[in-house]
Amino acid sequence: MRTLPRTCEEGPRVSTDVVFVGDPCCDHSASSGYHQVCAIFPDAGWLAERALVEGSVVWHRRPAETAVPARPVFHLFYGDFSRAAAVLRRRFPDAAIVSTIHRPVRRVLDEPAGRAALRDSDAVITVSAVQARTLADFGFSRPVHVIPHGVWSGAFRPLSEPSQPRHHILLVGNHLRDWPAAGRVVDLVAEAGVRSVVVGAQDRIDGLRANPMVQVLDRVSERDLLLLYDGAAALLLPLKDATASNALLEAMASGCPVVCPRATALVEDYIGDTVDVYDPKDLLAAADHLVGYVRDPDRRASRSRVMTERAAAFDWDNIRQRYAMAYDEIQAATRPSEAP
Repeated sequence: MRTLPRTCEEGPRVSTDVVFVGDPCCDHSASSGYHQVCAIFPDAGWLAERALVEGSVVWHRRPAETAVPARPVFHLFYGDFSRAAAVLRRRFPDAAIVSTIHRPVRRVLDEPAGRAALRDSDAVITVSAVQARTLADFGFSRPVHVIPHGVWSGAFRPLSEPSQPRHHILLVGNHLRDWPAAGRVVDLVAEAGVRSVVVGAQDRIDGLRANPMVQVLDRVSERDLLLLYDGAAALLLPLKDATASNALLEAMASGCPVVCPRATALVEDYIGDTVDVYDPKDLLAAADHLVGYVRDPDRRASRSRVMTERAAAFDWDNIRQRYAMAYDEIQAATRPSEAP
């Protein structure tokens, strides 16, 4: 099993009994991924989601108590991909169930598992305000709590002087990436003499492998990933659609400028400005932003400082109290009435 996420030294002690449900994603580094939320509540239990759906109770981390409390809050941290909400509802009819949804709402509603997660949850956590507004537009009437995705800024951080020259750009990850657009941008920066390093895209970018200006790395250690962020002029994040992104937060915390298409959630909830946002139909503009950071180290250094300052707000330590408040509100709202 993968290494469990780090633990806060002084995590909050909430009045609510929380049990997390989910499994770490194999594509994430040891300090990344949404399951890091489990680390900010070190006394909470953590159930394996796949095993639960298959009929077994397997603990990634047993709770402090010897048994599951009578009325826990079960938090499905990859709720829009999970079938566990219905299982929990049958096993623990008095429990409160909250599901985090990560994908754009329309994509969640397009799949049976996503619709079931919304149906079987007492409340939902979204990682962007855009998702919350869209749920309201669709008539979703249960409580929705907007809490951003997090990053460990102690793990992802600048390692070298931001004004040092950088000679390549970086692409990280594969979920919801627009690879045809990425290939065109990579070609454009190559024509300007700039190399690209692509990490974690597996076999989805075979067309890029033939480009002598592109280096493809299927898997790297977390230390090497940090060095790649630190050594890149900028990160190209060619998303088709987005709400939040591990790569976005990792790059921001590492002081690496992020060039991405105009995704409202990323701009409003995370990046905070449109300095490096491009129209998906104007890939030349994306290439110009990237090449600009290679050719102007001082500009890169200035943007790096903006990124790290912005990322500090999303450190897991800085958002844990928002989760604690949400859990207490969810349990209070679902408590059975004592009236006759």
